[in-house]
Amino acid sequence: MAPDQPPVPADQRATDTAPVVITGATSGLGRETARTLAKQGFPLILAVRDVAGGREQADALSANGTSVDVRHLDLADLSSVKSFSKDLLADDIIPQAIICNAGVQTFDRMRRSADRFELTMATNVMGHVILLEPLLKRMAPGSRVITLGSQTHRGGLRAFGFPGARWSSMDELLSPPDPDPNARDNGLVRYSTSKLACIAMAYEIDQTWRNRGVRAASFDPGLMPDTGLARNYPRIVQKIYSTLAPLIARIPGANLVKTSAENLAWLATSPDAELLMGHYVAGRKPRASSPLSYTPDLRQDVWQTSLERAGPALKNGPKERPD
Repeated sequence: MAPDQPPVPADQRATDTAPVVITGATSGLGRETARTLAKQGFPLILAVRDVAGGREQADALSANGTSVDVRHLDLADLSSVKSFSKDLLADDIIPQAIICNAGVQTFDRMRRSADRFELTMATNVMGHVILLEPLLKRMAPGSRVITLGSQTHRGGLRAFGFPGARWSSMDELLSPPDPDPNARDNGLVRYSTSKLACIAMAYEIDQTWRNRGVRAASFDPGLMPDTGLARNYPRIVQKIYSTLAPLIARIPGANLVKTSAENLAWLATSPDAELLMGHYVAGRKPRASSPLSYTPDLRQDVWQTSLERAGPALKNGPKERPD
Protein backbone atom coordinates (compact mmCIF):
# COMPACT_ATOMS: atom_id res chain seq x y z
CA MET A 1 0.00 0.00 0.00
CA ALA A 2 3.03 2.30 0.15
CA PRO A 3 2.59 5.53 -1.83
CA ASP A 4 4.08 5.12 -5.30
CA GLN A 5 3.96 8.77 -6.27
CA PRO A 6 6.10 11.71 -5.04
CA PRO A 7 4.65 13.78 -2.19
CA VAL A 8 2.29 16.59 -3.09
CA PRO A 9 3.92 20.01 -2.48
CA ALA A 10 2.93 21.49 0.88
CA ASP A 11 1.27 24.48 -0.78
CA GLN A 12 -1.14 22.16 -2.57
CA ARG A 13 -3.12 21.31 0.53
CA ALA A 14 -6.74 20.22 0.53
CA THR A 15 -9.09 23.18 0.46
CA ASP A 16 -12.70 23.76 1.40
CA THR A 17 -13.53 24.04 -2.31
CA ALA A 18 -12.74 20.34 -2.78
CA PRO A 19 -15.74 18.07 -2.16
CA VAL A 20 -16.50 15.72 0.70
CA VAL A 21 -17.51 12.27 -0.54
CA ILE A 22 -20.08 10.41 1.56
CA THR A 23 -20.93 6.81 0.79
CA GLY A 24 -24.42 5.63 1.68
CA ALA A 25 -25.65 9.22 1.79
CA THR A 26 -29.37 8.72 1.17
CA SER A 27 -30.40 7.33 4.56
CA GLY A 28 -29.61 7.30 8.26
CA LEU A 29 -26.28 8.69 9.39
CA GLY A 30 -25.05 9.40 5.87
CA ARG A 31 -28.10 11.47 5.00
CA GLU A 32 -27.92 13.50 8.21
CA THR A 33 -24.17 14.02 7.83
CA ALA A 34 -24.72 15.34 4.31
CA ARG A 35 -27.34 17.73 5.67
CA THR A 36 -24.97 18.95 8.38
CA LEU A 37 -22.10 19.56 5.96
CA ALA A 38 -24.34 21.25 3.37
CA LYS A 39 -25.50 23.73 6.00
CA GLN A 40 -21.84 24.56 6.61
CA GLY A 41 -21.31 25.13 2.90
CA PHE A 42 -19.07 22.15 2.12
CA PRO A 43 -19.37 20.90 -1.48
CA LEU A 44 -20.58 17.31 -1.48
CA ILE A 45 -20.55 14.18 -3.60
CA LEU A 46 -23.28 11.76 -2.60
CA ALA A 47 -22.10 8.25 -3.51
CA VAL A 48 -25.31 6.23 -3.63
CA ARG A 49 -27.01 3.18 -5.09
CA ASP A 50 -30.31 5.03 -5.49
CA VAL A 51 -29.39 7.84 -7.87
CA ALA A 52 -32.97 9.12 -8.18
CA GLY A 53 -33.26 9.38 -4.42
CA GLY A 54 -29.85 10.99 -4.26
CA ARG A 55 -30.83 13.66 -6.78
CA GLU A 56 -33.98 14.45 -4.85
CA GLN A 57 -31.88 14.83 -1.73
CA ALA A 58 -29.31 16.95 -3.58
CA ASP A 59 -32.00 19.37 -4.73
CA ALA A 60 -32.95 19.99 -1.10
CA LEU A 61 -29.36 20.27 0.10
CA SER A 62 -28.32 22.70 -2.64
CA ALA A 63 -31.15 25.16 -1.91
CA ASN A 64 -28.68 27.43 -0.06
CA GLY A 65 -26.23 27.37 -2.96
CA THR A 66 -24.12 24.43 -1.77
CA SER A 67 -22.65 22.34 -4.59
CA VAL A 68 -24.03 18.79 -4.39
CA ASP A 69 -23.14 16.14 -6.97
CA VAL A 70 -24.73 12.68 -7.09
CA ARG A 71 -22.87 9.65 -8.43
CA HIS A 72 -23.80 6.00 -8.57
CA LEU A 73 -21.88 3.64 -6.30
CA ASP A 74 -22.71 0.07 -5.33
CA LEU A 75 -20.03 -1.09 -2.91
CA ALA A 76 -21.17 -4.69 -3.33
CA ASP A 77 -20.23 -4.57 -7.03
CA LEU A 78 -16.52 -4.01 -7.61
CA SER A 79 -17.06 -2.88 -11.20
CA SER A 80 -19.27 -0.08 -9.87
CA VAL A 81 -16.64 0.85 -7.28
CA LYS A 82 -13.85 0.96 -9.83
CA SER A 83 -15.94 3.09 -12.19
CA PHE A 84 -16.76 5.55 -9.41
CA SER A 85 -13.12 6.23 -8.52
CA LYS A 86 -12.00 6.20 -12.15
CA ASP A 87 -14.66 8.75 -13.12
CA LEU A 88 -13.74 11.08 -10.25
CA LEU A 89 -10.11 11.09 -11.32
CA ALA A 90 -11.05 11.51 -14.99
CA ASP A 91 -13.04 14.59 -13.99
CA ASP A 92 -10.04 15.82 -11.96
CA ILE A 93 -12.09 15.71 -8.76
CA ILE A 94 -9.93 15.09 -5.70
CA PRO A 95 -11.90 14.98 -2.43
CA GLN A 96 -10.80 16.81 0.69
CA ALA A 97 -12.45 14.08 2.76
CA ILE A 98 -14.04 10.69 2.20
CA ILE A 99 -16.55 9.43 4.74
CA CYS A 100 -16.87 5.65 4.41
CA ASN A 101 -20.35 5.51 5.90
CA ALA A 102 -22.20 2.91 3.80
CA GLY A 103 -22.76 -0.45 5.38
CA VAL A 104 -25.08 -3.42 5.53
CA GLN A 105 -26.09 -5.84 8.24
CA THR A 106 -27.87 -9.06 7.34
CA PHE A 107 -30.05 -10.88 9.82
CA ASP A 108 -31.82 -13.84 8.27
CA ARG A 109 -29.16 -15.57 6.15
CA MET A 110 -25.74 -15.19 4.61
CA ARG A 111 -25.79 -13.27 1.34
CA ARG A 112 -23.17 -12.75 -1.33
CA SER A 113 -22.17 -9.72 -3.36
CA ALA A 114 -22.24 -9.39 -7.14
CA ASP A 115 -18.69 -10.76 -7.13
CA ARG A 116 -19.69 -13.70 -4.88
CA PHE A 117 -17.98 -12.39 -1.75
CA GLU A 118 -19.79 -12.44 1.59
CA LEU A 119 -22.01 -9.36 1.41
CA THR A 120 -21.27 -7.72 4.78
CA MET A 121 -17.50 -7.83 4.43
CA ALA A 122 -17.66 -6.99 0.72
CA THR A 123 -19.79 -3.88 1.27
CA ASN A 124 -18.53 -2.53 4.58
CA VAL A 125 -14.84 -3.20 4.02
CA MET A 126 -13.62 -4.48 0.64
CA GLY A 127 -15.66 -2.05 -1.42
CA HIS A 128 -14.27 0.90 0.52
CA VAL A 129 -10.68 -0.36 0.11
CA ILE A 130 -11.11 -0.54 -3.67
CA LEU A 131 -12.75 2.90 -3.66
CA LEU A 132 -9.95 4.50 -1.66
CA GLU A 133 -6.87 2.89 -3.19
CA PRO A 134 -6.63 5.01 -6.37
CA LEU A 135 -7.90 8.19 -4.68
CA LEU A 136 -5.39 8.17 -1.82
CA LYS A 137 -2.56 8.56 -4.34
CA ARG A 138 -4.03 11.89 -5.45
CA MET A 139 -5.38 13.31 -2.20
CA ALA A 140 -3.62 16.45 -0.98
CA PRO A 141 -2.04 17.09 2.42
CA GLY A 142 -4.77 17.95 4.90
CA SER A 143 -7.19 15.42 3.40
CA ARG A 144 -8.96 12.87 5.59
CA VAL A 145 -10.57 9.45 5.41
CA ILE A 146 -13.10 8.49 8.06
CA THR A 147 -14.29 4.91 8.42
CA LEU A 148 -17.26 3.81 10.52
CA GLY A 149 -16.38 1.63 13.49
CA SER A 150 -18.62 0.36 16.25
CA GLN A 151 -18.36 -0.93 19.80
CA THR A 152 -19.96 -4.10 18.48
CA HIS A 153 -16.42 -5.17 17.52
CA ARG A 154 -15.76 -5.66 21.24
CA GLY A 155 -19.02 -7.41 22.07
CA GLY A 156 -20.54 -7.77 25.54
CA LEU A 157 -22.27 -5.14 27.64
CA ARG A 158 -20.41 -2.21 26.10
CA ALA A 159 -21.88 -3.35 22.75
CA PHE A 160 -25.41 -3.67 24.14
CA GLY A 161 -25.09 -7.45 24.14
CA PHE A 162 -24.04 -7.61 20.50
CA PRO A 163 -21.69 -10.56 19.79
CA GLY A 164 -18.10 -9.45 19.34
CA ALA A 165 -15.88 -9.83 16.28
CA ARG A 166 -14.48 -13.25 15.40
CA TRP A 167 -11.44 -12.73 13.23
CA SER A 168 -9.93 -15.52 11.17
CA SER A 169 -8.44 -14.03 8.01
CA MET A 170 -9.69 -11.55 5.43
CA ASP A 171 -9.56 -14.25 2.79
CA GLU A 172 -11.76 -16.61 4.78
CA LEU A 173 -14.18 -13.85 5.81
CA LEU A 174 -14.64 -12.78 2.19
CA SER A 175 -15.24 -16.33 0.98
CA PRO A 176 -16.76 -18.43 3.75
CA PRO A 177 -18.35 -21.77 2.82
CA ASP A 178 -22.08 -21.84 2.25
CA PRO A 179 -23.71 -22.38 5.66
CA ASP A 180 -25.87 -25.31 6.61
CA PRO A 181 -29.45 -24.26 5.69
CA ASN A 182 -30.60 -25.45 9.11
CA ALA A 183 -27.85 -23.68 11.07
CA ARG A 184 -28.44 -20.46 12.95
CA ASP A 185 -27.23 -17.49 10.93
CA ASN A 186 -24.29 -15.47 12.26
CA GLY A 187 -25.17 -12.16 10.62
CA LEU A 188 -24.51 -10.19 13.80
CA VAL A 189 -21.03 -11.66 14.12
CA ARG A 190 -20.26 -10.86 10.49
CA TYR A 191 -21.30 -7.26 11.15
CA SER A 192 -19.19 -6.83 14.30
CA THR A 193 -16.22 -8.44 12.51
CA SER A 194 -16.62 -6.02 9.61
CA LYS A 195 -16.51 -3.13 12.10
CA LEU A 196 -13.22 -4.46 13.51
CA ALA A 197 -11.90 -4.46 9.94
CA CYS A 198 -13.13 -0.88 9.36
CA ILE A 199 -11.25 0.31 12.44
CA ALA A 200 -8.09 -1.53 11.37
CA MET A 201 -8.48 -0.07 7.88
CA ALA A 202 -8.37 3.47 9.26
CA TYR A 203 -5.23 2.67 11.26
CA GLU A 204 -3.57 1.20 8.17
CA ILE A 205 -4.41 4.23 6.01
CA ASP A 206 -3.17 6.67 8.63
CA GLN A 207 0.03 4.74 9.26
CA THR A 208 0.83 4.55 5.55
CA TRP A 209 -0.17 8.01 4.34
CA ARG A 210 0.36 10.34 7.30
CA ASN A 211 3.86 11.37 6.15
CA ARG A 212 2.21 12.63 2.99
CA GLY A 213 -0.31 14.63 5.02
CA VAL A 214 -3.32 12.39 4.42
CA ARG A 215 -4.84 11.24 7.71
CA ALA A 216 -7.52 8.78 8.78
CA ALA A 217 -9.63 7.94 11.81
CA SER A 218 -12.45 5.57 12.64
CA PHE A 219 -15.65 6.96 14.13
CA ASP A 220 -17.96 5.17 16.55
CA PRO A 221 -21.43 6.71 16.11
CA GLY A 222 -22.84 4.78 19.06
CA LEU A 223 -26.10 2.88 18.96
CA MET A 224 -28.47 4.89 16.78
CA PRO A 225 -31.97 3.38 16.94
CA ASP A 226 -33.37 5.99 14.55
CA THR A 227 -31.25 4.93 11.55
CA GLY A 228 -32.22 2.50 8.80
CA LEU A 229 -29.65 -0.17 9.68
CA ALA A 230 -32.41 -2.49 10.91
CA ARG A 231 -34.05 -2.52 7.47
CA ASN A 232 -32.78 -6.05 6.85
CA TYR A 233 -34.22 -7.36 10.11
CA PRO A 234 -37.42 -9.43 10.15
CA ARG A 235 -40.53 -7.22 10.03
CA ILE A 236 -41.49 -7.83 13.65
CA VAL A 237 -37.98 -6.87 14.84
CA GLN A 238 -38.09 -3.71 12.72
CA LYS A 239 -41.39 -2.73 14.34
CA ILE A 240 -40.12 -3.28 17.88
CA TYR A 241 -36.89 -1.43 17.12
CA SER A 242 -38.76 1.54 15.66
CA THR A 243 -41.20 1.71 18.57
CA LEU A 244 -38.47 1.66 21.20
CA ALA A 245 -36.08 4.00 19.37
CA PRO A 246 -36.78 7.13 21.47
CA LEU A 247 -36.18 5.19 24.69
CA ILE A 248 -33.05 3.38 23.45
CA ALA A 249 -31.50 6.70 22.43
CA ARG A 250 -31.41 7.74 26.12
CA ILE A 251 -29.19 4.82 27.14
CA PRO A 252 -25.51 5.73 27.74
CA GLY A 253 -23.58 4.94 24.57
CA ALA A 254 -26.61 5.52 22.37
CA ASN A 255 -27.13 8.66 20.28
CA LEU A 256 -29.69 10.33 18.12
CA VAL A 257 -28.56 10.25 14.50
CA LYS A 258 -28.43 14.06 14.43
CA THR A 259 -25.88 14.12 17.25
CA SER A 260 -23.69 11.47 15.65
CA ALA A 261 -23.90 13.23 12.27
CA GLU A 262 -22.72 16.51 13.76
CA ASN A 263 -19.76 14.74 15.39
CA LEU A 264 -18.92 12.82 12.21
CA ALA A 265 -19.03 15.97 10.07
CA TRP A 266 -16.77 17.71 12.58
CA LEU A 267 -14.28 14.84 12.60
CA ALA A 268 -14.09 14.80 8.80
CA THR A 269 -13.59 18.53 8.29
CA SER A 270 -12.70 20.56 11.38
CA PRO A 271 -9.11 21.71 11.98
CA ASP A 272 -9.82 21.10 15.68
CA ALA A 273 -10.14 17.36 14.97
CA GLU A 274 -6.58 17.01 13.63
CA LEU A 275 -5.27 15.62 16.93
CA LEU A 276 -7.81 12.78 16.71
CA MET A 277 -6.47 11.47 13.43
CA GLY A 278 -5.01 7.98 13.76
CA HIS A 279 -7.50 7.16 16.51
CA TYR A 280 -10.80 5.44 17.12
CA VAL A 281 -13.15 8.25 18.08
CA ALA A 282 -16.40 8.35 20.04
CA GLY A 283 -18.19 11.67 20.14
CA ARG A 284 -15.25 14.06 19.94
CA LYS A 285 -12.81 12.10 22.08
CA PRO A 286 -10.36 9.24 21.42
CA ARG A 287 -11.40 5.80 22.60
CA ALA A 288 -9.35 2.62 22.80
CA SER A 289 -10.40 -0.05 20.34
CA SER A 290 -9.74 -3.76 20.91
CA PRO A 291 -6.09 -4.87 21.17
CA LEU A 292 -6.54 -6.95 18.02
CA SER A 293 -7.44 -3.88 15.96
CA TYR A 294 -3.94 -2.43 16.45
CA THR A 295 -2.19 -5.54 15.15
CA PRO A 296 -0.12 -4.68 12.03
CA ASP A 297 -0.75 -8.11 10.51
CA LEU A 298 -4.52 -7.64 10.75
CA ARG A 299 -4.40 -4.10 9.36
CA GLN A 300 -2.33 -5.22 6.39
CA ASP A 301 -4.47 -8.32 5.88
CA VAL A 302 -7.60 -6.18 5.53
CA TRP A 303 -6.02 -3.90 2.93
CA GLN A 304 -3.78 -6.20 0.92
CA THR A 305 -6.14 -9.15 0.76
CA SER A 306 -8.97 -6.89 -0.41
CA LEU A 307 -6.79 -5.63 -3.25
CA GLU A 308 -5.56 -9.10 -4.17
CA ARG A 309 -9.00 -10.71 -4.18
CA ALA A 310 -10.54 -7.81 -6.10
CA GLY A 311 -8.12 -8.16 -9.03
CA PRO A 312 -9.56 -11.34 -10.57
CA ALA A 313 -13.12 -10.23 -9.85
CA LEU A 314 -12.60 -6.94 -11.70
CA LYS A 315 -11.14 -8.75 -14.72
CA ASN A 316 -14.39 -10.67 -15.08
CA GLY A 317 -16.36 -7.45 -15.64
CA PRO A 318 -19.82 -6.29 -14.46
CA LYS A 319 -22.25 -8.81 -12.98
CA GLU A 320 -25.83 -8.88 -11.84
CA ARG A 321 -26.15 -8.50 -8.10
CA PRO A 322 -27.73 -11.55 -6.41
CA ASP A 323 -31.09 -11.09 -4.71
